[in-house]
Amino acid sequence: MLSLVASIFAFLCFSFTKALPFSNESAIQVIHTFPNETWIENLAIRKNGKILCTSINRAAIYQVNPYERTATLVHQFPFADMALGIAEVEDDAFAVVTASLNGTSAAPASARMWKVDMVAWEHGSTHAVELVANLTNVGLPIGVTTLPDNKRHVLVADSAKGIIWRVNTETGAYDVAIADILLTYTSPLVPLGVNGIHILDHELYFTNTGAGLFGKVMITANGSAAGPVQVIAKNIIPDDFALAANGTAYIVGDSTLWEVSPAGQVAVLAGPSDPAILGDTSAHFGRTAKDSAVLNIVTNGGRTGPVDGVVHGGQLLAVNVRALS
Repeated sequence: MLSLVASIFAFLCFSFTKALPFSNESAIQVIHTFPNETWIENLAIRKNGKILCTSINRAAIYQVNPYERTATLVHQFPFADMALGIAEVEDDAFAVVTASLNGTSAAPASARMWKVDMVAWEHGSTHAVELVANLTNVGLPIGVTTLPDNKRHVLVADSAKGIIWRVNTETGAYDVAIADILLTYTSPLVPLGVNGIHILDHELYFTNTGAGLFGKVMITANGSAAGPVQVIAKNIIPDDFALAANGTAYIVGDSTLWEVSPAGQVAVLAGPSDPAILGDTSAHFGRTAKDSAVLNIVTNGGRTGPVDGVVHGGQLLAVNVRALS
């Protein structure tokens, strides 16, 4: 009997390991490498575990199967040079923001929001991607997050103007949700303010790339500020982040992965300038029972600062944060 139990246990452990996109011994593993110089900016996880990745310089959204390690083009957006933030607004339907380039910054009045229905896309519908709104007053829309009490309303981080917009994905109406000095950038050398935004327990957490900080603010059900904006951690170079259920943040940026406790204690888990996470831009934990502890990270391949002097294709990485802590 003991030998039978041991055999079953060994089989289950083996099966679980094979189900994960990395082996138990590997802390950081490459799931997919995109063609050279492809900048992957953001990601969202479907309920089936497949991962949607947006690309800045391809103005496209891709789907990656992390178990088969394959990538498929879902859509290339018209009237845009960049596909940026993404968030789920309905069951298996996602809001994506895009913009056009004007030199090295976003072109005025070029921001748009689209809805991508993945169920319709899988069935070959020609209406799987629809325009939600022309966000003509928005500067550079980067981070997108859904309001928990009304998923059809989203908040959009405007890095150029340093404000957070609220968008109704049904009507296309939008207005300013939060404006605060801590959302704006402080140096013209890094003209990016609020960047990544995510909500946990009625608090909006955010990164400010130009100011080098991570903060939060209590919000109302409709996404307006319900209290003062607070700084949690400073002296980092953050892009985006993922939140654990206990409020611990895993922040990516500058080829570095930081762990920030709810009290603001900062630990470097990888980096700085780590080639294994070269040009890390965004992070998201898995959604299925198999991969909920896996931190998925996307990269730009080092376009903003190659570690080895060479720009590579952006990547999707699977990170076992427990092995790095």
